[in-house]
Amino acid sequence: CVVASTDQWYLAYGEDSWCSAVKKHVLDGETFDAFHESTLEKYEQSLNWLKEWACTRQFGLGTNLPWDKEWVIESLSDSTIYMSYYTIAHYLQGENNLNGDESL
Repeated sequence: CVVASTDQWYLAYGEDSWCSAVKKHVLDGETFDAFHESTLEKYEQSLNWLKEWACTRQFGLGTNLPWDKEWVIESLSDSTIYMSYYTIAHYLQGENNLNGDESL
């Protein structure tokens, strides 16, 4: 069922270099412990089908997409993006500058 065909922002989980790096990590028993074989199988299945994830919408409450203010970040994507972003924020904004103050 197609409701609307509109422009959209996506997280490109299916991008080859990203997907290969994640699979290499997840499928290596030395670097990743899924705690059970069936859980590891689910990780692998998810990595094989997850290609693009629509991460925005144009209405409602939420965080505006920084580079396109017409879009709001989906709440599930919001938590994924923030966890990834805060891992590298100190490289992008400088040490002890999580509020993005350009004068620091």
